[in-house]
Amino acid sequence: MAAVQGKKKALLTGAFFIACLLAPAVHADVCQLADKGERVSSRVVIDGDTLELSDQRRVRLIGIDTPEIGRRGEPSQPFAQAARKRLEQLVRQPGLRLHVGRQPKDHYGRTLAHLYGPDGQNIEAQLLSEGLGFALAVPPNSALIDCHLAAEGLARQAKLGLWQDSPVQKASQIKSGGFALVGGHVVSANEAGGYLWLELDGPVVLRIAQDERRLFPAGAPGSWKGRQLEARGWVIDRRGQRHLKSGHKPFMLPLRHPSMLELQ
Repeated sequence: MAAVQGKKKALLTGAFFIACLLAPAVHADVCQLADKGERVSSRVVIDGDTLELSDQRRVRLIGIDTPEIGRRGEPSQPFAQAARKRLEQLVRQPGLRLHVGRQPKDHYGRTLAHLYGPDGQNIEAQLLSEGLGFALAVPPNSALIDCHLAAEGLARQAKLGLWQDSPVQKASQIKSGGFALVGGHVVSANEAGGYLWLELDGPVVLRIAQDERRLFPAGAPGSWKGRQLEARGWVIDRRGQRHLKSGHKPFMLPLRHPSMLELQ
């Protein structure tokens, strides 16, 4: 048993180093922004995608969602503590650079920004390349989505961190809200209330706003009925909402950018 565990550990360690070797090449190609940003320093790391700066600004990193740390006695999600510890390591050195997004604040008042280490490497991409979070695009802060998806792809290929076991949930298995990767079959597509609705084979419906539909390829996604897809984002639990009509899906996943959906 010890020999088997040692071999497994060696394989995972080897995959980790492969990702670390390839990641800088990915970052150099697509992870740089035009301006140099502002020099900042970290005071405390809250979780894998949130930190507080020495000037007391709380920053939510753009383009990544890391597992949730347990609060009020709740257990942490897998790899949540690992993501926080890794971010602590990455922001420990002086010379950090902050690039505030086109949308500078979220509804919690946090600064939305990209962060770069003193070596010029994008920190979100580094976390993604190690399998410690999922890439995510929320317009208008989507400038580095190609970078982040490429970095995530390294971890996915090497089965690092969150990708050791497939995190994709079948649409039929969704039972709660929160961030999720959902795989399903499109059973219907219709327009109503200023949105395009894609119903999956389960309790989940995908929603695309008409003013963001222009971001998607021409003719899509209304023509996707019958297709298999993988979507990602924050699932909203609509059970208990008084306006939810009978027969409507209890879980809704808003899609705001085409990179958050992959046809298979």
